[in-house]
Amino acid sequence: MIYSNLKNCFYDNLDEKVAMCIKKAKAMGTDVPLGRIDLSDDAYVNVMTYEPRAKEGATAETHRNYADIQLILEGEELMGVPIGSLIAETEYSPEKDVQIWSGPLAFVTMKAGDWCMFMPGEGHAPSIRDDSTSCTKVKKAVFKIKY
Repeated sequence: MIYSNLKNCFYDNLDEKVAMCIKKAKAMGTDVPLGRIDLSDDAYVNVMTYEPRAKEGATAETHRNYADIQLILEGEELMGVPIGSLIAETEYSPEKDVQIWSGPLAFVTMKAGDWCMFMPGEGHAPSIRDDSTSCTKVKKAVFKIKY
């Protein structure tokens, strides 16, 4: 996992796909429309709003074909990352490029401008509610990069 904020981003030179997504993220405002935006043959972004889910019983997900760059546009959430062995809860879905896992998680707080990147195979538990805040709605851009 890479965790940063768009204000002090030093990772836009990792490769050309990541650089393109970071550049788009820096240009993205909170008024960006919801839905999928194709960026190239190998990358797109989904912009969404939602209510974060409870931390209790949170599960992690992994992808095999796509890296995720998850950028908070508005609101606040916790991002869970595995801190031990994970147990498969579902079979891998090639159609959705996702598999769900359970296991111990640590959490990092993500606020507007914060982003994190997960390469294929890296577990992450997005969209978790931080009960210490009053945030009930999050707007997020999830960049998907094919590898």
